[in-house]
Amino acid sequence: MNKLKKIRIEHIVYFYIIICPLLDIGSFLFRNAYETNISISTFIRPIIPVLLAIYIFIKVNKKHKLILAGITVLYISYAGIHLYVTKGFLTGASYGGILNEFQYVMNYTFLVFNLVVFYYIFIKENREKTKIQNLRIAILIMCAIYIVSIYIAILTGTSSYTYTGEKIGYKGWIESGNSLSAILCVSTFLILPLVKNKKYRIPSIIVLLLTGIYLVALIGTRVGLFGFFIAVGVFIAIEVVFSKNKIVIVGFIILAIAIITVGLVGSNTLIRRNQMNESQYTIIDESTGMVGHMTGDMLRIKNSILDGTIEEGFMSEAQKQAVLKLNDYANEHNIAGNDTRTLQLVYNFYLILEQKSIIGIIFGNGYETNFREMVMENELVSLLFNFGIVGFILYAGPVLAILIYSIIDIIKKIKNKQKMNSEYLMSVAALGLIFALSYLSGYIFFNSSLIAVISVVAIMICFNLHQETIKEENILK
Repeated sequence: MNKLKKIRIEHIVYFYIIICPLLDIGSFLFRNAYETNISISTFIRPIIPVLLAIYIFIKVNKKHKLILAGITVLYISYAGIHLYVTKGFLTGASYGGILNEFQYVMNYTFLVFNLVVFYYIFIKENREKTKIQNLRIAILIMCAIYIVSIYIAILTGTSSYTYTGEKIGYKGWIESGNSLSAILCVSTFLILPLVKNKKYRIPSIIVLLLTGIYLVALIGTRVGLFGFFIAVGVFIAIEVVFSKNKIVIVGFIILAIAIITVGLVGSNTLIRRNQMNESQYTIIDESTGMVGHMTGDMLRIKNSILDGTIEEGFMSEAQKQAVLKLNDYANEHNIAGNDTRTLQLVYNFYLILEQKSIIGIIFGNGYETNFREMVMENELVSLLFNFGIVGFILYAGPVLAILIYSIIDIIKKIKNKQKMNSEYLMSVAALGLIFALSYLSGYIFFNSSLIAVISVVAIMICFNLHQETIKEENILK
């Protein structure tokens, strides 16, 4: 009689990844049922990583205990300072308070927390290729659960809309369409190499096809449409240039089916883009009667600042001046009034200049301290502007360092004409996409499920880098 395999620590990580969509669905259904922003999954999700961290802390030697304790103190210290500094920038226009800001600090800290946990489990303690491959399989199962649940929601008429006001796109029982798009697109980078494995080829192709049709035709986001094409295109390019494997034909077939789907069914993304282009001309500046170059609410705030009727304490002087300078810039450069990401970027840039706060530049002026339409969706810049230089280094720094190091490593390999690992290249491309989406889309490093996916991508890259280091050490010996 076969004995059951002993449950190991890495199995818990696989389980943690696989249940991400179930936690997201539970969170969405709970919030909608009870009409609240608080969800049970918010408290359930950290339990597994925290238990793993406690296990690691107990197991490691004294030196690593001190390192882990030092990292913890560093992040707690920054959080305390950032929240204290943020409190001084709150005004009547602020979209949220200290508790809302605390949630963002916790989520970004959770990203680094996950990275450390994954690193100790898969790199520091074990560097087995099988375990890394199992991470990829866990992502496949996770993606399958997402996509099956979404199709069930669509077929049963219970799916939520990606853009509620316009009733465009479907996102199943998930809260954010952009975050869902990012999860599925990044997962596509990790699943595509499984097509080369005969054991997982069929399930991988099925999941990829269902995911591709959904992303390019149904979800309605640019992230989904372009992200999927980029993922498959990168896979084809890598296989053609570096592997020269016949499996590249599968990539071409998936790409062709996605293109045919858009041609036959259409795309909610294109419908959404057309609506956005048309709606920009409906934003009218009441003071001039002309088409405005800021959102309707921001135009009204601008007018109330100019005529002196703005409510006392609603905005600081720095915020008022930033609004006026934004208006001048938007008019001069003919920015569309519904191009909120550009408006947010320009406004926050002027705000920092007007605040003239060295402490704010170092520790951040607060993500939730601005008027709701000026809260930055451009997450990568927000980490620098709203969380300061220190916050950017602490939160984006670890992942950015892995990306930069891996790019340098690839350049060296190309110069030395070394053999390239296609799975490694796909992981690096996935991490590059993560930063691109963080800049163009936002809510990438903040999303709890994406944090797990980002951690997997980062660990896969670290694994390959470690393998190369071991080879170099053996050569030197």
